[in-house]
Amino acid sequence: MQKGKEAFSEMEDDGFENELLDALAQERTAIQEIEQEKEENSFIEKTTAVPTSKKKLWRDTQKEALARLEDSARTEEDFRNVQSWWDRLEANADRRYRYHVIGRSDIPLEWGAAPEEVILPEPIQSVFWKQITKGEFLDTIFDCPFEMQELVEDFDIAKSIHELKDVHKEVLYYSAVRQYSNQRIARIRNQTDRNILKVKNTILKKLRKELYTILCERQETQQPLCRREKEFLENYSSVFADNRQTKPPESNATKRKQDKK
Repeated sequence: MQKGKEAFSEMEDDGFENELLDALAQERTAIQEIEQEKEENSFIEKTTAVPTSKKKLWRDTQKEALARLEDSARTEEDFRNVQSWWDRLEANADRRYRYHVIGRSDIPLEWGAAPEEVILPEPIQSVFWKQITKGEFLDTIFDCPFEMQELVEDFDIAKSIHELKDVHKEVLYYSAVRQYSNQRIARIRNQTDRNILKVKNTILKKLRKELYTILCERQETQQPLCRREKEFLENYSSVFADNRQTKPPESNATKRKQDKK
């Protein structure tokens, strides 16, 4: 009976390894196709290279031509022509996006590596285990999307993260802490990678705006700022300065006073 169980487990392991091999082969072929397509399109772009001013003028004329086609479309053939224009533009946008974001499949990174647990047990090599053996438990306890603000030293930044929506916290945790790609987060959230990219941009814009307000308040009260904080103010002064002058947001200090009352 035990021999039958061992044979069945070996068959399961062989099937799992075959699935991983197939997935790895599919991933390599997909990467090769993307690289080949990138080389072909780069060759076409080199042959039709034009100055930047002429390229910009060509794009503006293309936009105007598409707008005129949309306004003058009356028959079914005209609408099909407009749809073909939009399909071509979306295909070009997807191609450019694929060149910059090449995601991984579900194959684990440690699969196929040399077994190092012969020398050292595998759990001891993890970062969390090393911290636990040193008596540092905070990173392990607060390794969660809804409690990651406890790992931030700055009170105002931690409060800004704490006030985010649960969906935004989850996306921020997977992208900033876990370093997951957009495709992997999209599979976890059952969404598209473009939607995840939009959510990430919304989160970063909101956090940067609140951080800019906090640093401006510290600068006005003559509190010391580090070099990175000064560079942040210089980089985003042109983006958030107008909004702050038109409608001054409520400071975190006043919020804390109101909460105490």
